[in-house]
Amino acid sequence: MDIGNMLREARQARGLSLEQAEEETKIRRKYLEALEEEAFDVLPGRVYVRGFLRNYARFLGLDAEALVARFEEMFPLEETQPVTQPLAGVEKKLRLSWPSGRLAYVATGLLLAVLLLWGAGWLFGFTRHAAYDDQGRGQPVVSQDRHAGTPDRPFPGNSGRTQNAPTSTGTENRSPEGVHLVLNVTDETCWMRVVVDGKTMFTGEVAANQSKSFQAREHIWVKLGNAGVVNVRVNGRDLGVLGDRGQVVSREFSASTQG
Repeated sequence: MDIGNMLREARQARGLSLEQAEEETKIRRKYLEALEEEAFDVLPGRVYVRGFLRNYARFLGLDAEALVARFEEMFPLEETQPVTQPLAGVEKKLRLSWPSGRLAYVATGLLLAVLLLWGAGWLFGFTRHAAYDDQGRGQPVVSQDRHAGTPDRPFPGNSGRTQNAPTSTGTENRSPEGVHLVLNVTDETCWMRVVVDGKTMFTGEVAANQSKSFQAREHIWVKLGNAGVVNVRVNGRDLGVLGDRGQVVSREFSASTQG
């Protein structure tokens, strides 16, 4: 059984609400709900996930260490190669190959300066490329660490324009092929998960006055942790909110039904 289901069933078996569990454990309700939904990226970090999971499991009378071990098994921490090793190797080669004296110091300094300039240019180009992708496509990119997504964008100031205005170039007012979904968080915050054509494109928490936009060929599945504060638009049609504040709602939009 999954971690979230074990926690939820143990709490319900004790006849406890999330508010009561929050009062007893001193863990905020949104973090308890994230543990039960296995939305671990809502929590500040892995240390908090392990600590909250251990305390919540003990409070519910479960095997805390077994659940923490299960979490580590399901979401292993990826090891990264220290970035200092290549530079250390370069410095060692320089010490062995360059002749002694002032010429060695000058050549070493020039080489390090070239490396620094190359690194700065690469970082600048990568940042511009990421910003271009974010503005051009309007879709989040999921990185290998499972937490990366496109930066939150504020509400468009022209949301009141009609869909058929001939001078508009925004993606909301075009007639997209497939399914075009825009999620606007109007108040508080909302955790959400979005799956586009079978691929998870975004998982995380979106702050108030921020929006997310997604494009699919066939279908989009979305899960909202606070449905009452999210305004939903599909292919330019305003659907309003899908539920009440604090309500968890899942919905799928298909190209065959949204044309």
